[in-house]
Amino acid sequence: MEQRVNIKLCFKLGKKATETHEMLVKVYGEDAVSKKCVFEWFKRFRDGEEDVKDEPRSGRLPTSTTPDSIERMRRMLADDRRLSLRKIAEELKISLDSVSNIIHEHLQKRKKKIYAFPTLRRSSNV
Repeated sequence: MEQRVNIKLCFKLGKKATETHEMLVKVYGEDAVSKKCVFEWFKRFRDGEEDVKDEPRSGRLPTSTTPDSIERMRRMLADDRRLSLRKIAEELKISLDSVSNIIHEHLQKRKKKIYAFPTLRRSSNV
């Protein structure tokens, strides 16, 4: 949003899109928007668009990775560490990918390898 405001300022000052992109790269470095993005915003401003906010998009809003669902999953796993991803997804009514993302990225949980048949050590007396 901040970069869009800066793009709009440069547009109003009569700067060229390429020049504006170079300035953004100097200020924001790797986090600067692409040159294509700057050109798209310049086109919008030329067409009379004044608003720098995102246009409404169709489709479902991303609601599965919320603080509430993360906390509910944390409590579920505290109660039973052996819950399957599928069971958690069904319980919380979210996708398996979202469950996996929350477990690994937000809760920092990793799967431990547990062997069903531990290796038997031979006795030295045998």
